[in-house]
Amino acid sequence: MMNEIIRKQHIQQRRRFAPLPLNTSRFRVAPKVQHIQRFSPSFKPAVYTDLPVSIPAKPMVLAFLAGIGIAFFAGILFSPWPAGLERFVLPAEPAGTAAKLKAYIHQNISDSIDAGESETIPLALTEQFAWQSYRVRNGDTLLGIAKSFNLSIDAIIALNGITNARSLRSGTVLKIPNMDGIPYRVKKGDSLSKISQTWGIPMEAILDANDLSSDVINPGTQLFLPGARLSSVELKQVLGNLFIYPVSGRLTSFFGWRNDPFTGVRRFHAAIDIAQDIGFPVGASMDGRVSTTGYNSVYGNYIILSHDGGYQTMYAHLSAINVKKGERVKQKQKIGEVGNTGYSTGPHLHFAIFKNGRAMNPLELLGK
Repeated sequence: MMNEIIRKQHIQQRRRFAPLPLNTSRFRVAPKVQHIQRFSPSFKPAVYTDLPVSIPAKPMVLAFLAGIGIAFFAGILFSPWPAGLERFVLPAEPAGTAAKLKAYIHQNISDSIDAGESETIPLALTEQFAWQSYRVRNGDTLLGIAKSFNLSIDAIIALNGITNARSLRSGTVLKIPNMDGIPYRVKKGDSLSKISQTWGIPMEAILDANDLSSDVINPGTQLFLPGARLSSVELKQVLGNLFIYPVSGRLTSFFGWRNDPFTGVRRFHAAIDIAQDIGFPVGASMDGRVSTTGYNSVYGNYIILSHDGGYQTMYAHLSAINVKKGERVKQKQKIGEVGNTGYSTGPHLHFAIFKNGRAMNPLELLGK
């Protein structure tokens, strides 16, 4: 009896948990599934309903291939490898020092890549110096000619040996260089590296501009230094701006031979005399340093200034001296006052200019 009861309970238990009969009519090929149902009556399906069973096969393949393509091109675009030098195309082989020039440019490009900076070459190293002729016309000025050829005025002045810009005349034939720079004659003891360092010009630029195949140079050789400029003293001298009149007034005596106003004896007057009232301020004709001041029977109270370029200026017959030895002065700065001291026939300024100890005609150096 007990066995029979147990057997019946076992059969009923198996029937309770037996799988439901499969109804194939409920499973259609569709993009969505029916709501998931559980045996628990408290289950309330809400969020995970109407989800797609699968993605169509064709779009999956396309998406997969697109992903591979994007990854491939992104790898090329954002590659950490450094850019190769083959991307930089060197210009045609220049005349002269082609191998050195190529090595110079190659090294500069490599350095700029390593430093993460852009390449900067200050001079057109592939250009060789040459010049053309130009005939000066009415109304031309050195500055205007230089601007028309996109050059510095230094290049035209230096190449043509111009010492006074005011002496430019119509019909004069000038040499016009094809690049900025000035000529330079090699001196004893010079070397190309020394010239390069002194003027701040790459040695390769000098080699190429002059079509030199070697850095060996001899004294007396004429070079063209691309990019070089005249000193401010030289340029001001040519333009007539190096010195200014120390006082305004009337010229009473010129530079050169004259009869002595006291004795009538013919003597050389190494200065100009400018008449002005006593006490009138005297200004420095050029920036410089007070070399000495003093008094003697000929010049009376005097001042001597030293300037760049080997120049000195002298101011004599002063009534007062307003500077001291060793003092630095600026152009136009008051240094003294007009007087009548020493060997003088009346109140005036005796003004002289010397270069390397030789007397110069002030009127050839003074501005207008």
